[in-house]
Amino acid sequence: MKPSAPVELPFTRESVLKMLTWGANPEASPYSHKQIAEWCDRFWCQYLDVDAEPEIEGLLPILTDVETQWDLFLANTYTLEELRDNDFEAEQMPKDWFNDWLRQLA
Repeated sequence: MKPSAPVELPFTRESVLKMLTWGANPEASPYSHKQIAEWCDRFWCQYLDVDAEPEIEGLLPILTDVETQWDLFLANTYTLEELRDNDFEAEQMPKDWFNDWLRQLA
């Protein structure tokens, strides 16, 4: 599966809240759930070998969960062949998951 066009938002708490809000309301989002998950992964990867400030440190478990749940959602929904062949730009995780992640950050 090839990556989507990357989301060009800064890696901040405000951007995380915006991305999760878009995930919870995909009909109003300029980005797919795939793009949101990939952005969360890129954000998290910025802090693999770096000590993050407390505000960022608190975001990392949510960022990891978004990306992990995306992968698990696809793996549990599609065959290996479908995973290789499809782009999943139109695929959506349950909106409730995004609402739960937003509540965890409140």
